[in-house]
Amino acid sequence: MGFPKVLQLDQGSSFTSALSTTFLEKFGIKVVHSSVYHPQSNPIERFHRTVKRVLKVLCLESGNDWEQAIYPALFALRTVTHESTGFTPAELVHGKNLRTPLTLLYEKWLDVEVTEW
Repeated sequence: MGFPKVLQLDQGSSFTSALSTTFLEKFGIKVVHSSVYHPQSNPIERFHRTVKRVLKVLCLESGNDWEQAIYPALFALRTVTHESTGFTPAELVHGKNLRTPLTLLYEKWLDVEVTEW
């Protein structure tokens, strides 16, 4: 927790200002720059690419604008187990998984009350 030791940034100008540079130096944060237009080396860029794909599918299926599909897309991404961690982002943040439509179906089929959620 707290300040990171290393911060990976793209080549954007927002982190090259004198104020940003001074802040990073003052708190001993090493800056590592990713290659220009190389999303494979930047996890945030990979996540953005995934969000775009999910939004595209949701918009094509529903005919909605992306603004209306953003919340279902983020919910889907937050409730899928990630290969690298073995957990869902919701489980890592909240300590438990969120109830999804699949969970509701499962509960209905079993006709049980699940109190963990």
